[in-house]
Amino acid sequence: MKVIREEGQVSDSQRSLSDWLEDASNTLLDRGIEYGDPRHNLLRIFKISKALGIQLRDPSDLALIAIATKLSRMVESPEREDSYLDLIGYAAILGRLRFSTPEDWDDIEFDSQS
Repeated sequence: MKVIREEGQVSDSQRSLSDWLEDASNTLLDRGIEYGDPRHNLLRIFKISKALGIQLRDPSDLALIAIATKLSRMVESPEREDSYLDLIGYAAILGRLRFSTPEDWDDIEFDSQS
């Protein structure tokens, strides 16, 4: 894990970009094994949020909320490496969702009962 000094300087143990991306990919795979396809999870959360009266445009808004949550946590605890990996993962999920078509969601609508 890299260490961030109080002055905000990163230690000499910086990892390469490819290491970060590989670790983020592995984190996404691990989370997928544990929690399933993120589209299913986001759609379920979206349906629950709508039932609670929370106004969201679509499930991808939840990925933005997750990104905001990670950024907030990183301000408080910048030394937590998993927050950076999660942030990369949520950004990748957001990109996948925002550049998908409605047909890309057809396979999960039926399976994701709220």
